[in-house]
This record gives sequence, C-alpha cells and structure tokens, in this order.
Amino acid sequence: MKKCPKCGAQMSSDTNFCTECGTDLRNVPVSNESAQTTETFEPNGTIENQNQQQANQNTQQTAQAQATQQTQQAQQPAQAQPVRRSIDTEQAKQTAASYWKWLLGSWAHPTNTEAPTSKWFGVVSIAIEIFLFCASFFTMVQKAVAYLNQQANNVSNGLAALLGQQQNNSNLIHFNSFGTSFEIFIVLLLLDAAVLGAVYGINCWVFREKESFFDFINRFAHYTNVILITNLLFFLFSLMSAYTMMALVLILSIFLYVLGMTMVIVTRQGSQRLDRLYGAVFVAIIILIALGILCAICGTAVDIAFKSLTGGLGN
Repeated sequence: MKKCPKCGAQMSSDTNFCTECGTDLRNVPVSNESAQTTETFEPNGTIENQNQQQANQNTQQTAQAQATQQTQQAQQPAQAQPVRRSIDTEQAKQTAASYWKWLLGSWAHPTNTEAPTSKWFGVVSIAIEIFLFCASFFTMVQKAVAYLNQQANNVSNGLAALLGQQQNNSNLIHFNSFGTSFEIFIVLLLLDAAVLGAVYGINCWVFREKESFFDFINRFAHYTNVILITNLLFFLFSLMSAYTMMALVLILSIFLYVLGMTMVIVTRQGSQRLDRLYGAVFVAIIILIALGILCAICGTAVDIAFKSLTGGLGN
C-alpha cells in the first residue's frame, strides 16, 4: 500500500498518481502496515469464529443427549412391567402343563416312574388327595347331622304330641363340620408327613445310596396318583349320599396307599444293607400304626357328635 504524502489517502502499491489530489506517487515507498494488520486480526477472527461454532455444537449435543435420556427414562417403566407379568404368566402355564403331563403319565403307567420337572409335584398331589378326602368328610358330616336332626325332631315332636306339649323343630345337634374338617385336614397332613418321614428313614436304612427326600416323595406320588381319582369319586359319592360306594372307594384308596408305600422300597434298585423284603415289613408296621391313629381320630369325631346328640336330646 502507498500513502499520499499530501492528502494521506491510501493507494494500492501499483498506483503512480494519487487519485484524490494527483500527487506523484512513483517515489513513495510501499508500506506493509495494512498487510500486517490483516495478518494480525484475520487469524484472531478465525479462531473466535471456530470457538463459537465449537461451543454451539457442544451445546446442541448436550441438549440432544439430555432429551434422549429423558425419553428413555419415561418409556422404560411402561415397557418393563408388562414384560415381567408376561414372563411370570408363561412360566406358570409351563409349570401347570408339565404337572398335568406328569400326572397323566403316572395314571397311564404308575410303575414307570419318571423324574418330574419340579420337585414339588409329589407334594402337590398328596395335598390335593388329602383335601379331597376332607371335603368328602365335610359333605358327609353335614348330611349326617342334617339327617340326625330330622330324626331327633321327629322323635321329639312325637313325644310332645303324646304329652300335649308344644312341638319344637330346632336343631338338637350343633356340630361345627367345617372347623372339624379343617382340623382333620391338618391332622391328616401331619400324619401323612410323619408316615412318609418314617418310610423315608427305612428307605435310607435299607439302601446304601442316599436318595433325596423330594425324589422319594415324587416316586411315591407317581405310584399313588391314582388315589386322586378314587378320592374324587369319594367326594362325588358323598354329594349323592352313596355311603356304600363311599366305603368301597375308601377301602380301595387305603389299599393303593399301602401298595405305594411298599413299592417305594421293593422296586428301588441299588446296593442294600438289608433285604428289601424286611424293609417292606417295617413299612407295613408303620402303616398299621398310622391306620390305628386315624381310626382313633375318627372315633373321637364320632364321639363328639354323639355327645352333641345326647346333650341336645337331654335338653
């Protein structure tokens, strides 16, 4: 750049005369001040622009990341809960289907024992068998109490008519059949658990190889799952008041129970400390003791009902 010495105007380096005042500029030296100024300020402007652009980009990225995170947090609870319920429902369906398949297999081939997919299948079967028996007992006791009350009222009303007194049709027997049935359910459950525990002890004593308690229960249940059918028939006959059929089915259920207890010892393979026959004899003794206890329980229940009857008639 050239600077006019007369008017001070800035001219390009190849200008010979000042365009403002016409002064001769051929002898005026070229100045580098403008170029230096441009070189000084241009980089600073470029750096400032770059810094500003980088700051804007960082701000936009941070805002996008925060918005994405908030969206994911808002959607996650709504999606997680249905998935968890779906998994639980599917697992329950698979367990029920496996139990039903195992049950059908035990009914079709009781002696072909197979390991169930769950160790609790045998326990479930035994609990259902006891529940059906107690439901039958509850129905039977209700019908028996209603029949006895009717007969007692007939006798009482006949005597009242002979003596010229007022007839009374109130229930003379007050028997809590539901509470008694629940108590019998608990007692039978504990009694069955005690018998199974004793037979399991004999099983461990006869054979050298130890068998887990749940495997033992599942083998026994596989042999005796037919009792589910007989107890269901027992319940249906109790609804129809078919007491003769109930007695026959009850005897069949007891026979299947004893047979199953014996087979868990006799049919097991493995090294023995004692012959399986002697183990079966000890099992039979334990079952006889359990049946004696069961008869005593039933006798107590009958005695309570009889005392209730005589007390009502006495009043």
